[in-house]
Amino acid sequence: MSRVLFRQVRRLDPDTGTDSIADWLWDSATGRAEPTGDPAVRADRAIDGAGRLILAPTLCDLYVRSGEPGHEEREDLASLAAAAAAGGYSQVAILPHTEPPVDDPAQVDFLRRHFPAGPVEALVLGAISRNCAGEALAEVSSLLEAGVVGFTDARPLANWALLRRFLDYAAVLERPVLVWPCFAPLATGIALEGDWAIRLGLAGRPPQAEGIALAGVLELVRLTGTAVHLMRLSTARSVEMAAQAKADGLPVTASTTVHHLVHASPDLAEYDPNLRFEPPLGNPADRAALVAALEAGIIDAVASDHTPWTYEEKTLPFSQAPPGAIALELVLPLVWNLVREGRLTPLRAWEALSSAPRRILALKHPQVLVLFDPDKTWVPGTDTLHSRSLATAWLGRTVQGRVLEVF
Repeated sequence: MSRVLFRQVRRLDPDTGTDSIADWLWDSATGRAEPTGDPAVRADRAIDGAGRLILAPTLCDLYVRSGEPGHEEREDLASLAAAAAAGGYSQVAILPHTEPPVDDPAQVDFLRRHFPAGPVEALVLGAISRNCAGEALAEVSSLLEAGVVGFTDARPLANWALLRRFLDYAAVLERPVLVWPCFAPLATGIALEGDWAIRLGLAGRPPQAEGIALAGVLELVRLTGTAVHLMRLSTARSVEMAAQAKADGLPVTASTTVHHLVHASPDLAEYDPNLRFEPPLGNPADRAALVAALEAGIIDAVASDHTPWTYEEKTLPFSQAPPGAIALELVLPLVWNLVREGRLTPLRAWEALSSAPRRILALKHPQVLVLFDPDKTWVPGTDTLHSRSLATAWLGRTVQGRVLEVF
């Protein structure tokens, strides 16, 4: 057991609306930090925050991909846990499309038993359909008993009748349902349609590839009354539709990925395969709409959508590279850049990374804190990256802001 005194640290807590600089004493016996005005307080260790270090709740990630089982060469559970801890996370929700997929209780048990003990908790998302193929329902009741925190196929919708049947069933499950709205017949391009796709000679994808599916999901929510979380929103039109759905009182929440908040189609000018995503990056107006919607609470949370690939898999021409990139160690500093630019308030940014994901997944708040230095610069790849994969456009580039420690 130990006691740590944080002198003149900036304490952020979106649950209580706290944003103040003071002395705080953390006690490992309780896991709590309490303000202290006693200059002679006893502690085993003292950290000088200099009025700029941030002490705040750890982060929670709504959806990450794990290479293990099936593709440990991309990422195993140990490196996934290490990357999450280095990024300030204490909980990460693992998507079910591993190999084999999480469509039966044995796979839930595998992920839990093999995930390393430590400061990060593995939250397992169960598949809606067998093999995440959208043809027949998975063993939903068995997955529920095995302890999954929610359900998703994390793939474009195809079988709308199956989704409607599942939403009827899910009304009594008391677990969140995460749906990626993507209309596959239109989702053929690798860049969002617009001036930049034309200028760069990239096959365009209309925003309606997301909008049509989103409209369908919202109608099923209206029909069934079952709460749904909308994953990976990426366009200004989707923001408008989500805002209207909330105004209508539909039980929906929404998230976007960190990539869609900090990048846009002009960044594709160098054809970096690490900037190919599903859905593709939005145009500048889409990015601006996402950031504004995040500040307004229309978009509730930010996900890493951490997707590891090997060097060989990702080092291909842009049009041939698999979509996705790693992000767990980069989310907080990249989102904090939006705070630095005045586009997000500090408490709203932290809420989108911690409290909001936990509310969506119906989780209790763990008594774990993270110490973050918003000014510390580092270079991913030159400085340590804990993920086994190096698939990121930020490799070799200076990033401002880094997690120092988790308590």
